[in-house]
Amino acid sequence: MMLTPVATSEVSVPRAARESRLPRRTHVVVPLVIIDVTVPGTSSAHGRRALHTALGDDLRLYVMTVDQQHERVTFRVEVTSRTLDDVISLLTSALDRATLGRAQSTVIRRPRDY
Repeated sequence: MMLTPVATSEVSVPRAARESRLPRRTHVVVPLVIIDVTVPGTSSAHGRRALHTALGDDLRLYVMTVDQQHERVTFRVEVTSRTLDDVISLLTSALDRATLGRAQSTVIRRPRDY
């Protein structure tokens, strides 16, 4: 079978290009800072309040050690939505007797609010 050209009177109209759909992000990327903070005292309550006052409510606190002999409490602090520089700045300005330990900065994905 041979293909032969056929002349028609119709003018071919190019098809309208479909709009390309960009994939919708289902999440947002948020900074996460994890830092160890040691504060003076034998109760975690005062240190917990001071850390919440300095860093706000967008954080998680874990008591790592309560050293009764040396009167100090060490917390692991996880702060979202702030950079490492911001966290260190807030801690050093609000907690003058705190010791900052190991710090780590990364990102996490959170579901997007629609």
